[in-house]
Amino acid sequence: MGTMKRTILALVLLMATAAAAQISPQFFAMHASSSYPWPTAAGVPFSSWRSVSSKVKWSDINTAPGVYDWTKLDRWVANTSEYGQSMLYTVYYTPTWASQCPTCKCNSGNTALGGCYPPVDVNADGSGTDQDLKNFITALMQHVGPGKIKYLEVWNEPNIPIEWGGSTQELVRMTQDVRAVAKAIDPNVQIVSPAETGDGKQSLKMIWLGNYLAAGGGQYIDIIALHGYVNNPEDIITRVNNTTAVMAQYGQTNKPIFITEGSWCCENTPIAQDEQPGFSFRQFLSILSTPVQRFYLFNFNNNNEGNLWNMASGSMTANGDAYNLYYNWLVGSTMTSPCQQQASNNAVWSCTFTKPQGYEAQAIWSTSTPPGNSIAVSVAPQFVQYRDIYGHVYPIQNRQVQVGYTPIWLENGL
Repeated sequence: MGTMKRTILALVLLMATAAAAQISPQFFAMHASSSYPWPTAAGVPFSSWRSVSSKVKWSDINTAPGVYDWTKLDRWVANTSEYGQSMLYTVYYTPTWASQCPTCKCNSGNTALGGCYPPVDVNADGSGTDQDLKNFITALMQHVGPGKIKYLEVWNEPNIPIEWGGSTQELVRMTQDVRAVAKAIDPNVQIVSPAETGDGKQSLKMIWLGNYLAAGGGQYIDIIALHGYVNNPEDIITRVNNTTAVMAQYGQTNKPIFITEGSWCCENTPIAQDEQPGFSFRQFLSILSTPVQRFYLFNFNNNNEGNLWNMASGSMTANGDAYNLYYNWLVGSTMTSPCQQQASNNAVWSCTFTKPQGYEAQAIWSTSTPPGNSIAVSVAPQFVQYRDIYGHVYPIQNRQVQVGYTPIWLENGL
């Protein structure tokens, strides 16, 4: 069998596996950039927290050689421990004092100088001592103790120059050292690959990941990561398919895939408020149609992305209310067919679900209909009612429903 045929077969098997699995609460993860209110305490369920945008970068903690400020990290560890979430800590952002380029601006000048460059004791070919990073990982793992950090993700969005100014070989070496040091202290910690963005919203290819695996990075990671910012929610399926193709090419198909960051978004300006809940629901449905095992929504309390909680008013947003509804619809259900275009109308997408005792459901929406508009679509006869993400329930009459930008949830009434 040729290489292309093997790759296609692997993708088909992965899609079939994803579609047949019962949806677990572990799939739903997120960021929270403030420790109060904690999402669970506010009534928003999730399984795992990621540390990015929480002021606990390497540079935030390791303020000078041998000097560590654990104050903020301890707060996050306390919250995850109290409320039962696992922690994914992203190892990134070199302290200025340890950087190869201590006077260089990174992240458009919004963070400390030099952080997007490798440590000074790592060379472009991956040689060097890498002692500064080894010291930090040793201190980190010894401070929190075994079991507190479940995942260590080595760097954030390395395909973007404002996030990473080093070579791929340097990052492979750093991943190797993080793995060796961390697992010597906690053998159960899992190492997550650097998460690339797919070369931006307009490109869904995974070129950086291919280069990383070609450079030998696959032998040091347990989980493959990517980010999920796309122009259209359904585009994430293509990005994940491209990821699994690269994984197959480099013998990595046995590893889980996490989307460690993503949402509707924006760089600076949010999408329209009436689009936000529907975009998020479509993105969750689309990701569930792939082999991805976990999605870290960005961000619980960020107005520009995710936006489940309004910090100014201290209340749940429409996005948060919608999340709680579709979380309860999805968890414990089995996706019997993945989300895809309907044969009769390519602008209409749908996917089907079952639960015990004969319950059947279908999520359905239109990708061509602007928010506030809808089209009539015929549905299967077993569906007698539908729910929207604003808490309303409507009967289905004459086997037709009005379908628009935001998915609705059809039910057989059981």
